[in-house]
Formats: sequence, structure tokens, C-alpha cells
Amino acid sequence: MLSRIDGIVELVTSSLVLFSSIGIFVLTLNARYTHAISRVRDIYDELGTSEDAKKMERELDAMVYRCHVLKWSFGLLLCSAISSGMFMLGSISSRFTDVINPEVLIAFVVGSVLFIFSSMVCLFIDVLASLKATMIHIERAR
Repeated sequence: MLSRIDGIVELVTSSLVLFSSIGIFVLTLNARYTHAISRVRDIYDELGTSEDAKKMERELDAMVYRCHVLKWSFGLLLCSAISSGMFMLGSISSRFTDVINPEVLIAFVVGSVLFIFSSMVCLFIDVLASLKATMIHIERAR
């Protein structure tokens, strides 16, 4: 019985580390999203009084694109958290019941990793879009 409990503690600990890393990633995304939304509001307010409306519209479009990419990144990260949770619950229940097929658990892990990777790709796209918006703002973009 003790070895079963040790195995469960091992599974829960590794899953908690994964959830902690997802939490840190959520904080990063939230900070970027909050900044992007704030900047969109600022640009929109400046749009009516600016003498260079075309530049402001280009920057606004870039910032709105950033918001959409960050929204996708959040969604993919949520899918990863759900997949990780299903893996954790499935692993714990399989220790007691042996009903869950190990291939199903592997599919949850693979899904979780793919969702995290996709979310990071969206974050990288956001970084590139942020650079583009900055270049428009400082008038270095073509």
C-alpha cells in the first residue's frame, strides 16, 4: 500500500510542477495582454486628435492583431491545463483501478505538450507583432 501512495505522490508532485509553470506562463501572457489592450485604448483615443491618422491606424491594427494572438495563446494554454489535469486525474485513478489505458494517458501528455508549444508559438508571434507596432510608432516601419 505504501508504494502505491509513493507513486501517487510522485505523480501529483510532477503535475503540480507543470501547473506551476503554466501559472507563470499565464502571468506573462496576462501582463502582455493588459499592456496591449491599454495601448489599443490609448491609440484609439489619440486617433481623433492625431495629425498622422494613417500611422495611428496602422499601429492600432498591429496592436489589435497582438490582442487576437494573445487571446489564442491563452486559449491554447487553457487546453494544456485541462489536458494536464486529465492526465493527473487519470494517472491517480489508474493506480487504484487499472481501468484507464496507458495509451490514453500518453495522449493527454502529448496533447498537453503540443498545446503548450502552440501557445509559446503564439507568444513568439506576439513578440514579433509588438516589434512591428513599435517600429510603426517610432516611424521606422515601411
